[in-house]
Amino acid sequence: MASKSKRARMAPARNPAKKFMFWAAAIFVIKLFIILNIKGVNIEIYARPFFLDGIWLGADGENYLKGFEALSKEGIFSKEVLLSYWPAGYPLIIYLISLIGKGLTLTLLSILQSAIFSWAVYYFALQLSRTRLKKFAGFVFFLILINPTLSLNSIAVGYESLTASGFLIAVALIIKDLLERNDKIFIWYLSLNSVIFGLLVFMQPRLIVAGSLVTLVWVFSRKRITVSAFFAVFSLLVILFFPTSLIYRNHVSTGINSVSTNLGATMNIGAGETASGGYTSKWDGVPCSLSGTEAQQDNQRVKCVLQWYVSNPTKSLKLFYNKTQYFWSPWYGPLANGTMARNPWLTINPIKNISSTPEGLNFVIGGFGQFVSWLWLLGTLFFLIYGFLILWRQKSLERAIAIIAMIIISTNWMISLLSIGDHRFRMPIMGMSLFLQAVGIRTLLSGFKPPMVDTPPLR
Repeated sequence: MASKSKRARMAPARNPAKKFMFWAAAIFVIKLFIILNIKGVNIEIYARPFFLDGIWLGADGENYLKGFEALSKEGIFSKEVLLSYWPAGYPLIIYLISLIGKGLTLTLLSILQSAIFSWAVYYFALQLSRTRLKKFAGFVFFLILINPTLSLNSIAVGYESLTASGFLIAVALIIKDLLERNDKIFIWYLSLNSVIFGLLVFMQPRLIVAGSLVTLVWVFSRKRITVSAFFAVFSLLVILFFPTSLIYRNHVSTGINSVSTNLGATMNIGAGETASGGYTSKWDGVPCSLSGTEAQQDNQRVKCVLQWYVSNPTKSLKLFYNKTQYFWSPWYGPLANGTMARNPWLTINPIKNISSTPEGLNFVIGGFGQFVSWLWLLGTLFFLIYGFLILWRQKSLERAIAIIAMIIISTNWMISLLSIGDHRFRMPIMGMSLFLQAVGIRTLLSGFKPPMVDTPPLR
């Protein structure tokens, strides 16, 4: 009679695809129920009435909806100033959805964002399960899928959910390509990923750094140098098409030759003698000499702020420390700093309910609350770095995945150091950070021995 260990070795490997698909669909159905039960409300957007239905307002929600309203009335080349000050990509996506279902635009947006998120998490975990990280895949899947803040934000007006989903899909496609090594379809994977990264930049231009670097790492690890250079240029051109289309829109509508004109102003909030590194009620910024058009003034502010950082290294390091703390801060509590007051999770967060009384508030923001908040923040960074190091030591496909994930995380973290520390800015990269943290936690629970599978299952 065969031993249990022998029977276990002989048993066919379970296919996790069905389990992942079931739970991804289940979470989507739950969200669909929530979406269809969100009561429509009349709100004011810049002193004008607006009916909000099937979705919640996210940070900057009014700006996106005002931009969408202007596009609906005037078309793609609307002269609304908001569409050139902020990137017009997300309002344009809402506008395109409105062409499909007028009157149900925001409900359709909410459903679409939720469906994409569930599928993105499913597809990412599925590709992980084909690697030596198979035993991590389930934990990664559930940690991302049911993360309250990340998951519930697919039912809010904001680019964060779509960009987080986009990164998950893009990295999953890269893993699939590196596993299969099929040169005949590589160009299709590259083209699709280039479009995905382009759409991410379309919604949030700062993501161009992550998208471009990840593409370069992927392409040059896949092909010979000469061929890689050609594919890299091709991919970057596809990515750049999307922000270039925004520049063209702004040029035609307002004469501004830039994606947006808010970068310099945002960077100026996070720099200067009175800056804290985040949003504060009072700040003076860096005194800059400005002239020319709005786009030229925006560029001048960017250069001015960068020069201030170079000229004031000690103060800059202090601000960078503060911005790092704010970027990785909890969503609620004494260390929380950012623009996530509309985080759907906060409406049911038990900690917030505890602080509804004076005694509870003192408990949350007092010594114990400080201790828990710092433990959460430092634990987040510890498991992220530990998970990265675990994968780095594998010296295989898993190392490549770790490098790609860390590029996405670190580039957005570094950009926040030069602008504003805000925990909302980590939303787009949360899928990658939760992935590395899951690897770290799972390894710790396994006695500091990563439960790696010897060889990936046959495709």
